[in-house]
Amino acid sequence: MADSAISYDYIYPYSSELVSEENGERLRLAASKIEDKFPYFFEGEILKPNVTAQMLLNLSKIVTTRFHYPPNMLRRIISERDPVITSGGGFLRFEGFSVCAGAYARVDISPDGYRGEIVGKGTTNVDFNAPTRHELALVRDGSRLAFSVGEAELKLEHEGNASVERKVELPKRWIKGFVEVQAYQAKMKPRFVLTGQEVLRFLRSLPRNVSSKAEFYVVPTGNGKSLRLSQRADSSGEAVKLAGLKRLNVLADIAPFADRLEVFATEDNQSTEWRIESKSGGLSFVLTITADLYRGFSGEGQVLSELASVDGASEKNLARVYAGLKWQSCIKADSFGSQIGLKQDSVGRSLATLGSRGLVGYDLNQGGYFHRELPFRIEEVEAVHPRLIGARKLIEKGGVKVLGKVDGVLRAEVEGSGVVHIVKISADNDAVCTCPWHSKYQGKRGFCKHILAVLMEAEDGE
Repeated sequence: MADSAISYDYIYPYSSELVSEENGERLRLAASKIEDKFPYFFEGEILKPNVTAQMLLNLSKIVTTRFHYPPNMLRRIISERDPVITSGGGFLRFEGFSVCAGAYARVDISPDGYRGEIVGKGTTNVDFNAPTRHELALVRDGSRLAFSVGEAELKLEHEGNASVERKVELPKRWIKGFVEVQAYQAKMKPRFVLTGQEVLRFLRSLPRNVSSKAEFYVVPTGNGKSLRLSQRADSSGEAVKLAGLKRLNVLADIAPFADRLEVFATEDNQSTEWRIESKSGGLSFVLTITADLYRGFSGEGQVLSELASVDGASEKNLARVYAGLKWQSCIKADSFGSQIGLKQDSVGRSLATLGSRGLVGYDLNQGGYFHRELPFRIEEVEAVHPRLIGARKLIEKGGVKVLGKVDGVLRAEVEGSGVVHIVKISADNDAVCTCPWHSKYQGKRGFCKHILAVLMEAEDGE
């Protein structure tokens, strides 16, 4: 399909790969951006090479897997699935999505996980090709594994030198997925914590041969020190809904290295996050999944209100917050607001909007955003959201009539297909619409185009 991806040309002096050296293995990662004169923005030796290699292999497995085949999509896996790596605030973060965009994975390497120094900051695409995966599979804790992350090229250097100019495709589903997943993560709360052998026991107890449509609930047992699957929620209200179980099965391979498993979920169980931590190695593996197997983060629409509701005043705040981003590994609205002279709620809204533009991600472990810049423009983010496009078209043809506020509730009439829909938006942005989309999803997958159109029209009229 001609419009299935947005293309970028990158020139690199070498291709990201794991190469064998006299003292062991060394993983060299190529970068597309760097802020200073050094050829690499990170060089260091990994302290727990085996755990790191297994986590990166799991990430690679996820980004080459389609857990669900939508009926309206070609059953073709695009050959390029390059995870994104960010260096900033002492952390190296690898991020990627499954081919169906219903699973997001991230490997975080903290300063406790390496011996070396980060001398610059940047975000790049990383090529995990077959030879790299093969070499990663051979890494053991007796090996030496080191990273060199730089900007010089995108070129394969294996058993000699080569020069390659590659064209990397960033699928539209990934663009939408990156900006959507952080919106869910920012709303999540901690649910369960497992430690020690209970992590391994739970993950290895998960059934593998179950229907992809089967729904389960994860419930606590043993005074909350262990977990089990149930086909119904318990009376405590703590149960976490889990569908598409095979997405969670991928954690079994790294379970033996886990010191701790934390489970997070949104209040309505529309998304969950499973975080495995290896404290001794300064490493963690994050898996975030949608509520149902057939749902990809790319189609959720949680960020549409942020994309639609930036007025003049909030744009100024947005610019101020963005100017304060310095590749921090953790940005919290309260402390960051004090630094730049803005109120906490203004900073919070600005960070959410920057997340909708791919400029920050969210780390639940630290409870804050982290700065990274994905290789696309805001215009391209908006262009891949049909509901946002539809809202703008409604405004252009004069299909939105704002009636005013009654008791703090904004009312409007919006033209539909042969019918006029009624939209009501409260002061805290709770919104309802009489259209079929809103009736079906009740806001769980973002606002419909009619509500978005009213939000934009109301701001323009203020």
